[in-house]
Amino acid sequence: MNKVFITCRKELRAIFRDKKFVSIIFLMPLIIPFFIIGMGFLYENIDSTEGYKIGVNYEISEEEKTIFNNIAKDTEFVYKSNDELKTLYDEGEIDAYILKNESYDLYVDTSATKGLTISSLVGGYFEALNTEYAKGFLIEKGYDPDSVLNVIHYELKDQAKEGTSFFTNFLISFSLVYLVMIITVTAMNTSTDIIAGEKERGTFETLLTFPITSNEIIGGKLMAIVCSCIISAVIGIATSIPAFAIVKNNTEMFKTMHLNTSFVNILLALVVVIIVSCLVGVISIFLCGKAKTFKEAQSKVSALSFMSMIPMFTSLMEVSSDVLYMIPIANAGTILNDLFVGEMKMHNMLIFVVSSILVTVIVTIYVSKQYKDEKALF
Repeated sequence: MNKVFITCRKELRAIFRDKKFVSIIFLMPLIIPFFIIGMGFLYENIDSTEGYKIGVNYEISEEEKTIFNNIAKDTEFVYKSNDELKTLYDEGEIDAYILKNESYDLYVDTSATKGLTISSLVGGYFEALNTEYAKGFLIEKGYDPDSVLNVIHYELKDQAKEGTSFFTNFLISFSLVYLVMIITVTAMNTSTDIIAGEKERGTFETLLTFPITSNEIIGGKLMAIVCSCIISAVIGIATSIPAFAIVKNNTEMFKTMHLNTSFVNILLALVVVIIVSCLVGVISIFLCGKAKTFKEAQSKVSALSFMSMIPMFTSLMEVSSDVLYMIPIANAGTILNDLFVGEMKMHNMLIFVVSSILVTVIVTIYVSKQYKDEKALF
């Protein structure tokens, strides 16, 4: 076992001497807090329905202004001719414009987020305006508007858990998926260098001249890979928690956001990180052993990064199944999401642990046999 630790220290020294690997281990996790803060404030601006400038070619009554401002606060209307409105819109001076001819025509770019929001708001405005005109017509004819227009009454009973929403769930889920991706990328890069890189440089052959078995060499290298992954993950988690606090305290949309950052959850998250680091590390070593060159090894391990992205797609498609907890690497993002956002179920945690350890053990057995074959070593 002492030889495994010696090999691990040797590989860690080599890793931390390389600026490229140091940047991956220490700088890549810092993308997560920047992403959280950036997307948090971006979503806040997207959700805002205030401060739009809309051009019109007709006089808007005070009643119409009131209706529109009930939907979108502080909207400024710009009164110009048709050609002037088009010019102002092209120059970015107004966000959209409405031309009244035989009908009302809204000119807005719906490929942009702001344009899509304005399109929805203006649609709501015209619906409300139609209702007001209909009420006036019914009153004029001697009918009770409520008996005609408000026949059906409904009330939204939101079943979302407190502190959750589509945007908060997406922000947190994507951040956790990226955390697993960082672990995967760290394992991929370190393994390609200390396995395929050593084979290509011919230094692997030199290692075998020392009084150490191939299993001890691989064990030390795996330990170095796992240590690198854990360092990256810890940096990512440690910087993400204050980033979420900044977003929560400085935005209206995320002020009710709730993260389960208890000591037990943090501890369980570290366990998940260690398990997935071992899994990704041993798979990377196995794949690199199949490669003859550094570039070939990089292409072989690149598929692992896509595995870490599966939870992001399943959450967008609202797929929920215990099968997800059995998919190697992908199940880490799913279980972390349960820990920090959703409801942690012990049987899902058990599925994750058992399936991940089982795959790790099976691959480790193959790796042990693989590196006893001279074809893998040279």
